[in-house]
Amino acid sequence: MTHANRNLALLAIIAVALVAFVLWVGRQEYLRDPPAITALDPGAVTRIELDIPPVTPQVFERRADGWWRIRPSAARADDARVRRLADLATTPVSRWLPAARLVPDKVGLEHPSAILVLNGVRLEYGGLTAIDDLRYVRVGNMVALVPRQYSPEVMLTKAGVE
Repeated sequence: MTHANRNLALLAIIAVALVAFVLWVGRQEYLRDPPAITALDPGAVTRIELDIPPVTPQVFERRADGWWRIRPSAARADDARVRRLADLATTPVSRWLPAARLVPDKVGLEHPSAILVLNGVRLEYGGLTAIDDLRYVRVGNMVALVPRQYSPEVMLTKAGVE
């Protein structure tokens, strides 16, 4: 093996090791900061609480025959609309931030525009970022930045979406 071939082989080994390292680091970030806002499966959601001020808060429950509104009054719910709310469990996240690093009043989380609770997982929807039009959503002690179209207000008003 010539000196040039050895150098080429060494370079190839280094390149493969570097690619493997980058993939490993990416996986660690993926596991630490998941790309979806919750780990919930939308099909497994059985209870949804929705509060969009100034409208009266609503609670939905999935039964064998579909979705029902159980609060403020009992009535059959529009299955497609409520499913869209459940689908928000898998909202794609552009970036995660520790809630402690943000001033809630400055990002619209002091008084959220909407609060959605999916099987006990609370999502608080705040304002939009100035530059990339992403919405702040508080989930526990973290804040997710998500595309603005993934909010309860939009999901309830979408027409013809299944």
